[in-house]
Amino acid sequence: MKKQVLTVFMAGILTASMSMTALAGWEQEGNNWKYNDNGTYATNGWKWIDGDNNGIAESYYFDNNGYMLVNTTTPDGYTVNADGAWIVEGEIQTQGAAANHGGAATGEVNHNAGYDPAHPLAGKIDEWNLRLPVDYLNGKMDICSESLQARLTNQMEYYNYLDISNYATLQDGMYIAERNGTTYYVSKEDYEESIMLENTLYEWFCNWLNGMDFENMTEMERAKEIQKVMAKIKYGTDTTGKTRYTYYRTLIMQEGNCAETAMTARALAKALGLKSAILGAGAHVVYYIQVDGVAYFGEDDRLNLDFPTPDHVFFVD
Repeated sequence: MKKQVLTVFMAGILTASMSMTALAGWEQEGNNWKYNDNGTYATNGWKWIDGDNNGIAESYYFDNNGYMLVNTTTPDGYTVNADGAWIVEGEIQTQGAAANHGGAATGEVNHNAGYDPAHPLAGKIDEWNLRLPVDYLNGKMDICSESLQARLTNQMEYYNYLDISNYATLQDGMYIAERNGTTYYVSKEDYEESIMLENTLYEWFCNWLNGMDFENMTEMERAKEIQKVMAKIKYGTDTTGKTRYTYYRTLIMQEGNCAETAMTARALAKALGLKSAILGAGAHVVYYIQVDGVAYFGEDDRLNLDFPTPDHVFFVD
């Protein structure tokens, strides 16, 4: 649904309480809005709602009192607009209403029943070894970070985010923040940048995954999607005046050195259920992706899927 359409729809709700029973269970309580789903109110999380029965649903977050959040960041780190709808870069996120009932339609791409575009990898946690926490000691890796992987897979109990909603000002512009019960001291600027980096990457991965039927693709088809992304990354080593965060630099700024491109290829492979490996150190680093039990060689922006590599490679999940 277009943003302006939703705005008109919600404005109509606010001025016409007599139509509540016809508008899919919306109820007003003071200045707050609740959603009555056949006698049960939505609480403590997200709910896809097709309020005007046009076949397109929007996602809304309800607190423990059943009140819809508006114009804020939700407890799990997403943004909702003045109408309460989940937005990414200002655009309302939608899905086919049939998906609420086990249908396959999600946007313009068919996904399996129960697919959640807000957590696109939730259905692949065990099949693709995405269970958190990550066992780094045994060579395992995450999708950029455990926090990002938690959001993509809906394992929010492992989502680590800084909450400075009740911060106290310290000297030299520093702030006190809480993360999972631990106190940290950060500048407001650093905090805001870290949230921006993570949210931008989360949105990038959602758009990438939601835009393809990865659940039903072959391994080679998934590898070719990685190849497309890598081909857009220009080789560069100058980080002057630019973020040093690898994945933001490669996926958003579309540039990076050999080590950064190798790490990015591995993160993409992890997100698509493919094994990968990195070899090299010092002067140069290369990467490999396993497809149907066969190793393929990658270097910087080039992933060669035309011919298997003769190199002997040890792969990890």
